[in-house]
Amino acid sequence: MNKTIKIFLSLILVLSFSLRLIGLGNNPPSLNWDEVSHGYNAFSILKTGHDEWGQFMPITNFRAYGDYPTTLYMYLLMPIISTFGLNEITLRLPSAILGSLLSLVIFFLAQKILKKDWISLIAALIVSLSPWSILLSRQALQATPAVFFMALGILAFLQGIKGNKIWSLIGTLLLGLSAYGYHNTRIYSPVLLLILLITYRKTLLKNTKYLLLIIISAVILFTPVFFAVISSQGNARSAWVGILDQGAINKINESRGKSTLSPVLAKLVHNKATYFSKVASQNFIGYFSPHFLALNGGSHYQFSVQGFGVINPVELPFFYLGLFYLLFRFSKRSKEERFLLFWLLTSPLPAIITRDPYQVVRVTTMMPAVFLTTAFGLKVFFDFLSSRRKKIFILVSVLVWSLYLFSTIKYLKELWYVYPVDNSQSWQFGYKEVINYAEANRDIYTKILMTKRYGEPHEFVLFYTSYDPAKYIKDPNLVRYEKSNWFWTDSFDKYIFINDWEVKEKSKQFSGALLITSPSNFPENSQLIKTINFLNGEPAFDIVKIL
Repeated sequence: MNKTIKIFLSLILVLSFSLRLIGLGNNPPSLNWDEVSHGYNAFSILKTGHDEWGQFMPITNFRAYGDYPTTLYMYLLMPIISTFGLNEITLRLPSAILGSLLSLVIFFLAQKILKKDWISLIAALIVSLSPWSILLSRQALQATPAVFFMALGILAFLQGIKGNKIWSLIGTLLLGLSAYGYHNTRIYSPVLLLILLITYRKTLLKNTKYLLLIIISAVILFTPVFFAVISSQGNARSAWVGILDQGAINKINESRGKSTLSPVLAKLVHNKATYFSKVASQNFIGYFSPHFLALNGGSHYQFSVQGFGVINPVELPFFYLGLFYLLFRFSKRSKEERFLLFWLLTSPLPAIITRDPYQVVRVTTMMPAVFLTTAFGLKVFFDFLSSRRKKIFILVSVLVWSLYLFSTIKYLKELWYVYPVDNSQSWQFGYKEVINYAEANRDIYTKILMTKRYGEPHEFVLFYTSYDPAKYIKDPNLVRYEKSNWFWTDSFDKYIFINDWEVKEKSKQFSGALLITSPSNFPENSQLIKTINFLNGEPAFDIVKIL
């Protein structure tokens, strides 16, 4: 790598870190319940060795609210929390750092696969400015380290193929680590390792010692993950997101009932297999569509800026061009290019088997492959242009990069100035403000009552007060239970958490208590003290004294 390439790569990394670290605690505008759950459970293990439910050092999953998230992000948080405490920045720092470093990993992956320094720089730049990567890297999200270690594992494995074989073993270990990062890599990392083993089988068979070590390491690392997937916890997760949920079963039965075919044929046409195949195929096509990639992105406001795709729209034709050329004369492609194609086409696997389309986070396994394929398309396009007239090459290049810059600035403006204001409610904005008020005045009131309207208020109290985990789990006022495949907390310490529709009636019982409730949802014998607004000016919480 020459000096010029190093300088440009350094500048891209500075850009990548800047876009992910500046204002990290304020955009997204507040922490959501998943973020505070990861933070407090990391804090709890750090202090006691147990999570908030008393489980000692969970390996594959921790309970959280009953959705059983993976553990890698939680353990990455522990040394940071130990040093800097519990706050928004520390909670999001692992994601921001690893999301920034993904640009560097993609640069070296592009060197391995596309074999040109200048196109590797472009690939790194695409990552650094990617709408997909920027927003996800600015929140405490399991998927970000999972994808980073997945991509790093592939890089190390490829390094070992043509260099020191120990790197392929290290790559296997990193892929195994990524399986502990998020539910999508839990499913996909073993598939990806299998693709690598098949693609480079001839090279690997020349050194059976390392091949055996790779296989043994993979078995050791992926076995706990396999049992986690088939466990009751894994089944609980599938019940939340899988295609074949109860709603799907009802649709299948309804289709059979309306069918004009004989009962036997109706069962052959309308069944779990045909329904699953249809929905999975639609999902697969959807994740490669312009709608998802470049126009509207995902359906979840926390993971996608509305009106923007997950990639820059200027990249879309180059992505499709790269995909076409990877498919074209496939047998003539290098092994690295064939691997990239297999990676790209199989990467949506974890997302297509879930019921909701256009899920940005579930399909992050696709992210690096999309970046590399887009860079490949740019390589094909500019190689073609450079072989023609130089003036045309310069004119088209200036036009493409001008449009790219314009689209990027438009997205960043939306992300910084519009997105936080329009979406503060989706980010459960206001919990920090009301909890700070409650804690500053807790000695004045007999009890502190909070509505459950915005979801899991107890976890926000635990997080923002850095509540002693040892004290919490032994608290005589702690009331929590399982209902409808979810774990609920109704009280601890001075706090009582009430369903929003029950606030007016139940809060009457607590004379002299502080009530934190949804707007105007309080009994007559109350005194309104303060209102906390969402960033768009609409009321979020009323802080009330019960008389």
